[in-house]
Amino acid sequence: MGVGFFTPFPKYLQIRDLLVRRLGSEYSPGDRFPTEQALTDEFGVSRETVREALSGLEKDGILRRHRGRGTFVACLPAERPDERLTGPVEGFTELKLDTEARILKSGVCNLPPAFFSRHGIPAGRPFYLIRRLRLLDGAPLALHDAFMPVEVGVRIDRLDLRHSTIMGELRDTLSIPIRERWQQIDATVADTEMAGPLNVPIGAPLLSIRRFFHDDAGEPVVLFISHFRADRYFYTVGVEIEGADAHQKKLRPLPKGRRRSRR
Repeated sequence: MGVGFFTPFPKYLQIRDLLVRRLGSEYSPGDRFPTEQALTDEFGVSRETVREALSGLEKDGILRRHRGRGTFVACLPAERPDERLTGPVEGFTELKLDTEARILKSGVCNLPPAFFSRHGIPAGRPFYLIRRLRLLDGAPLALHDAFMPVEVGVRIDRLDLRHSTIMGELRDTLSIPIRERWQQIDATVADTEMAGPLNVPIGAPLLSIRRFFHDDAGEPVVLFISHFRADRYFYTVGVEIEGADAHQKKLRPLPKGRRRSRR
């Protein structure tokens, strides 16, 4: 059974990570910190989300609030923050980060049978490919390939995708109720086709993420194949356990041809 869109990395943790990085490079102990309202306006989230992000920094003793005076930096983070970002790319746009996508290639593509069988997609139909280079703070972050049914891809290709996401356009502009069926995460290296746009050497480590979405009828809507620079991004997945006996639940059977790794 398909599930709705799920954000594995909560926004308040993304904001907290960004604020920790900012504290390590832009502030000194005793400096006044931006107000909740200023951060709410900057990131485009609710005040409750900002308050939750700040509460963790207060508990760590990094920030200190004074009634009637504001919030001040008590001390700097003990460890140098990781310069990489995490969380779904669609979250970067929602948080108003300096991100932009450039279309490198688009059009109808005929995929080999092995491609369909590998990803569990019904064969015998052409797909529309949109290949984008995503920039963050003006530097390459990832290459995204989006494979969609031709009639869907043509409509998406007509839109301005520089500061939006295909996932958002499918849901909000085209009103297609997409559901995520599976994700696949792997490690790979940059080949000659990827190295140039990503501005990395051939053979540089990349994080490969594949995400497949279908509609309410089970028809394919989009397959994303993304390659991220490993020096700029890492992937985080949240695990939610329901009930005290959830750890005793049996694993769902995998499709034929797939095996679980033994530990």
